[in-house]
Amino acid sequence: MSVRTELTDDAATIRLDRPEKLNALDLEMSAGIDRALAGFAESERPLVIRSAVPGTFVSGADLTELAQRTRREALQRVNHRLFTAIEEYPWPTIALVGGHALGGGCELALACDFRLSSTTATWGLPEVRLGIIPSAGGLFRLPRVVGQSAAKRLIFTGKRIGAAEALAIGLVDEVSDDLDEALARLLGDLGKASMTAVRYAKEALHAPGDHRRIADAALQALCFESDEARRRLAQAVRR
Repeated sequence: MSVRTELTDDAATIRLDRPEKLNALDLEMSAGIDRALAGFAESERPLVIRSAVPGTFVSGADLTELAQRTRREALQRVNHRLFTAIEEYPWPTIALVGGHALGGGCELALACDFRLSSTTATWGLPEVRLGIIPSAGGLFRLPRVVGQSAAKRLIFTGKRIGAAEALAIGLVDEVSDDLDEALARLLGDLGKASMTAVRYAKEALHAPGDHRRIADAALQALCFESDEARRRLAQAVRR
């Protein structure tokens, strides 16, 4: 199995385990991640995507499979749909990157809400050096995260960057020598929040343009109708 799952009190975890290919994404792995998302959708826990293979997160798409892909297969947009499902996952998502996050691996991490990087991680979208383009969301998610100028430099050159530069341009949220410790801190902070409220905030953040104002108001109204919000507000008043 190239995808393993675990459910604990503080998180739902997807571990990618395809060591012979450095976790290169093939159709089987993508399908496994998709099944895990569906299985965890009602967990009300943050989702962590990490590697079980030392030295890599996801090294990119499986080049053997990619080289045989037809135009019709490309138009099926398997990873584009998968990464959209990760972006739209109801609970906070965290990419824990301990090594190479290249091509599809970088695009997968970009679909997550948080990106924690080891000091030795490598980031990049090298597709143009293969004569193709990042087609699983990198072309619009990367500019949204780092801005147009930095995104164009990475996309147009296919350059790889280290963790320090990734942090400097805003591609990652934190760089740490101890990823498990960094993850524990983030999960601890998220554990103090109402997951229902976080879910509604995430929905509102994803609403396009002026629709966000309507989403903000409607989802806030739902929050005030919840027993959890009443309990938390009452506790805050008593402090």
